[in-house]
Amino acid sequence: MKRILAALALLLVAGCDTYGSRPSQGPYGEPYPAPAPYPEPYPPQPGAYPPQPYQPAPQDCPITTSSGWTAWINAMPGPGGRPILIVTGKVTTATGGYQVAFDRVMQIRKAAPPQAFVTLEVAEPTGPASGAVVTHQVRWEWPLNQPIGSVVVRCGQETLAEITNIQTAY
Repeated sequence: MKRILAALALLLVAGCDTYGSRPSQGPYGEPYPAPAPYPEPYPPQPGAYPPQPYQPAPQDCPITTSSGWTAWINAMPGPGGRPILIVTGKVTTATGGYQVAFDRVMQIRKAAPPQAFVTLEVAEPTGPASGAVVTHQVRWEWPLNQPIGSVVVRCGQETLAEITNIQTAY
């Protein structure tokens, strides 16, 4: 019985947390620093907010206008005999020196009817850009495996055109 009482007493003492006997220790034996009661004021330095004047996000697509979009499918018999989607249009940039071309990859959303997505890529001017407004004629061809109902022309995050009247030439 004495042994049971002694074991219970040891368990009670071992389960007690001794507060104030020694400071909390960090992983390397040094005491943890006391936490600050409040965070430092924002902004940390006077006059640092705003860090710079507001500037709108840069324009993702430098194309200002577009027009004359057409799409048609060339399904003429001949060598290869595969239908080809042809998309043409005109795009205008605010300054000269940009190079505009279609991306070679076309995406097709399989819906009813299927929808094709084509993207224009715009290369920045390499030299000094002129201040003249420039219109670029763009055209590209993609092989098709299935008929499509519409073509969406995109540049960056912008949709430039949705072509729904697609003719097929046999």
